[in-house]
Amino acid sequence: MTLYSRKDLDGFWKKLAASETCPVYLIFGERFLTSQTVTTLLERLLPEAQSGTANLIPIDGDQEQPVKTLNQLRTYSLFGGKQIFKVTDSKLFHSKNIAKTLWTKALGHYDSKEGEEAGRTLKQFLEVGGIGLDDLDNLSAAAWKARFGFTKPSGSLAWVSEVLEAPPEKTQPTAAGGPEEAADLYLQAFEAGIPSGNILILTAETVDKRKKLYKYITQHGTVIDLSVDTGSSKAASDAQQDILRQVVRERLQEFACRIEPRALDLLLERVGFHPVAAALESEKLALLVGEGQTIKVADLNEVVGRTREEALYELSEAFSNRNLGSAMTISGRLLENGVYPLVILATLRNHIKKLLVIRSLQNLSEPTYSESLGFPAFKDRYLERLKQTLPQVPSELGSHPYALFMLFRMARNFTCSELIADLKEILTAEYRSKGSGLPPPVIMDTLFLKILGGERLRR
Repeated sequence: MTLYSRKDLDGFWKKLAASETCPVYLIFGERFLTSQTVTTLLERLLPEAQSGTANLIPIDGDQEQPVKTLNQLRTYSLFGGKQIFKVTDSKLFHSKNIAKTLWTKALGHYDSKEGEEAGRTLKQFLEVGGIGLDDLDNLSAAAWKARFGFTKPSGSLAWVSEVLEAPPEKTQPTAAGGPEEAADLYLQAFEAGIPSGNILILTAETVDKRKKLYKYITQHGTVIDLSVDTGSSKAASDAQQDILRQVVRERLQEFACRIEPRALDLLLERVGFHPVAAALESEKLALLVGEGQTIKVADLNEVVGRTREEALYELSEAFSNRNLGSAMTISGRLLENGVYPLVILATLRNHIKKLLVIRSLQNLSEPTYSESLGFPAFKDRYLERLKQTLPQVPSELGSHPYALFMLFRMARNFTCSELIADLKEILTAEYRSKGSGLPPPVIMDTLFLKILGGERLRR
């Protein structure tokens, strides 16, 4: 079995340099790492003299017609040397067994405000289930389970429509039986034999390892698994940090630059687990300081600082989720970047006032608010009825319906008395900021410990 992980890549490159190539490579996992690995593989498979379009045929998996690809793969090159077919985002390994993984990835991209990535993954998800966007929200729980192999998520699916404003474009037909039959055609072609100079490179983000084609490639080709656990466990976080550090180190090596440990930690925190962003920001920093120089925290703050609005929004979100650690960390970063304490307190005060208004409305006996309301019912029935009931509609209800839907959910984490007590603590913190002489980090940390540190500290 020829199966490599990210940590085995050095061994793979050495083996590639010392032996003959294989007819098929499957590279899957994190998108940036996959792209990097494919680029390096092509550089080593094709000499510079053969790197033109005549010897490299790129194919978009969304538009691929497997029969056409296979006919080309079986044909000898007219130009001599190797002939490489690179299929990006191959669907050959799709099945409903990976639907839940695709759904989780799409949701993660959406939560991270990566609209383009979320949309691309959602399109793959819909294709796996053989369903259009218009029909998704109306699927019964049983139909959802039958198409996707996992239980239909509770709550609103409105975010899917928000990402996919129009139904996914129709893709080229793969085969009569979809990816399964197309995979069988590939399998038959390799078993029958293809010209020795022809090589197929397949890339994907997620694969079903139970497919026969996958097992065949592990035995007769090369599989490189670059998957990364994107969960919140310590092991997952450590793996993500290792990858980001490697990306930064490799990019800075191109400019003979170094980065201070503190600056590196801040850079990784600000970009999050986005290898592409880590690479781009590293290049910006290297160009700023110049070749052979050391990047310092001041350099980082000059070009990679989060916008104040983004960080303040994250702080409000951390409060709503009762996340003490995140709130203190974000507050500390804001102070380090020169944001005045009263600005942070004003943002929190306004957010808590809004939550208090919403929480008060939820306590009304008519109309009755329920956490089980999905977005369509919240928007079309509850929200409209609420506005009609009130003698004067508060300004807090003037936001976008989906933003209100999420705010109503956040407000359920608090009672009105808690929110009122929090406003009193913020007032105390404002007085301390104006006249106590205490360092701002002490004032802010004390505040968050009181309002998010548990009932004992709250009293």
